[in-house]
Amino acid sequence: MRNRIGFTWAAAAMLAATGCSSLTAGGAGPAYVRDAMREYRFPKACEELWVDALKVIAAQGYGLVGSDRELAGQEKQGVITNLLNRGHATTKDDDGVFEAESDADGQLVRFIVRGKPAGQGGCFVQYFSILDDRNTSTEKRHRDYEMELTLLSKVDPAAAAKVAEAADMAK
Repeated sequence: MRNRIGFTWAAAAMLAATGCSSLTAGGAGPAYVRDAMREYRFPKACEELWVDALKVIAAQGYGLVGSDRELAGQEKQGVITNLLNRGHATTKDDDGVFEAESDADGQLVRFIVRGKPAGQGGCFVQYFSILDDRNTSTEKRHRDYEMELTLLSKVDPAAAAKVAEAADMAK
């Protein structure tokens, strides 16, 4: 009886140690991508980069709104459908910040993409996923660094490959 209890505790400790190292190793790659993309300055002006930023959302299956749909290769939207969207077409504020918001998918997830000028010929781009919880009437927002890396792979494949390679090595 005593041997069985000792064996059980030893097996549990080994599984816990293995599980913890797996979780730590699995988290290092995404953490590296997060750290690399958090303040990444894209090497193009926001005006040049914007259509590619919209196409990243469209490629994930999210419907864009208004004229953004055609820019990203999606079918033109009807007037009524456009009015019923949760999102909005691209806007640009007085500081030159671009923003667009997709329509929600079947799981009530939508995306905001924001491009902020970063000096001459540069842009900071951020993607945020938004999950609508209708039960509590709340939204949960999460910055999506993988989408930012996807955009980087479109505009600077060599830089994206370096980030992805370093993230794989960090695992």
